[in-house]
Amino acid sequence: MLNSKPERRLPLIVLSLACVVMRTAIANGLPPGVPNPIGPDGKYTHALFFTTKAYQDEALKLVIREANQVAKELKLSNESPITESNIVKSFINPFGYAYAKKAIGNITTSNYCYYVAQGNKFSYLESPHQDKLCRKFQVAYTLPVSEIDTNEALKLATRWLKAISMDTKALNRDCSVTVELDRAYVHPPVGKIVPLYYVCWFNNQKQGVASVRVFTPTKTLLQLRVEDSKYIRRPQFEFANLDFLLSQTNVVESGNVPSKQ
Repeated sequence: MLNSKPERRLPLIVLSLACVVMRTAIANGLPPGVPNPIGPDGKYTHALFFTTKAYQDEALKLVIREANQVAKELKLSNESPITESNIVKSFINPFGYAYAKKAIGNITTSNYCYYVAQGNKFSYLESPHQDKLCRKFQVAYTLPVSEIDTNEALKLATRWLKAISMDTKALNRDCSVTVELDRAYVHPPVGKIVPLYYVCWFNNQKQGVASVRVFTPTKTLLQLRVEDSKYIRRPQFEFANLDFLLSQTNVVESGNVPSKQ
């Protein structure tokens, strides 16, 4: 009789612990059994590297789908359609990192890099060939200083931000905007310019919140970034079948695994 009491209690103890784990996972927005990459002390745990192949594959599909939508909205005709077979490379963060940082990953095509890096939303677009393009621009479009046109640069930057659902109204309300000739990629002779502009919105702390690099003569978009997700009105990424994608049978042990190199 004495030995029977622990045996009767054991299932209750196990059930109680399971309920605690489930409640904790649900409270943290994690499926049951998925380790939390953020510890009780707010520090990151080793679970930052937890992921599965199924999750990596699905996240890549979602990033490609979003990249196609962005390319359509920006009318980047030479980008569509983007498929897994024609991207140059991709990098999908482990689920733990994506959960903690709200940054899913990125893909690169022959023309642009697309990043889902702020608030689980598309946030950056950059040409991987800015150096090469700007050298060509400098050779072909060195103009007199009198041809500076910051208004055209601002107009293009604002139009592109609006096209991909960035909150330009709030950016203009909360930030100060500057439009300057780019000095990072081009170096014209004294008294000349290359009409490559860097448009930037700064908050009260003088931090860059959004920026666009544009070459105005050909209306070429070289870079677009929004650093604060509250100005990104695009929907967050959602995984409809996250429980299955993160099931333990799919676990990848090696941490951050690029889906394609």
